[in-house]
Amino acid sequence: MDVRRAAGLSSRLRSGGLRATGPRVEVLGALEDLGGHRTADEVHDLLTTRGRRVPRSSVYNALSSLVGAGLALTADAGPGAVLYETGREWHHHFVCRVCHRVIDVACAADAMPCLNPDPSVGEVEEAQVVLRGTCAACLAGGRPHGARRVTNP
Repeated sequence: MDVRRAAGLSSRLRSGGLRATGPRVEVLGALEDLGGHRTADEVHDLLTTRGRRVPRSSVYNALSSLVGAGLALTADAGPGAVLYETGREWHHHFVCRVCHRVIDVACAADAMPCLNPDPSVGEVEEAQVVLRGTCAACLAGGRPHGARRVTNP
């Protein structure tokens, strides 16, 4: 990773209230480079491919810190491995039952929690909606380029 990019990632970590440790910088960079919705194992595999020796547990810890600082989000796509993505804007997800692609869907309310149940349940901080069906590309007869598989959608 070049010095300028590492400095930019370090600055973002510090602006999120985190120390810019080596593993955090590497994990944030890898998550950005992968794009989309990725598992901790995919992040770890990319780092390993790049010759970085970051223990798998450090990848999980860094991802947890990034989520806690609002620099990454978890993508609820249902059962299976937790998916992570960079970004700060809250949204929901559509999971295609055919190609298993995970597609971002804007939150109708433009702010969390997006859904407001009866106040008697307590204070709602977050609500995630997972939409399932067949994506436009599969309906058109072709699997989208770069579609990823999600375990047990």
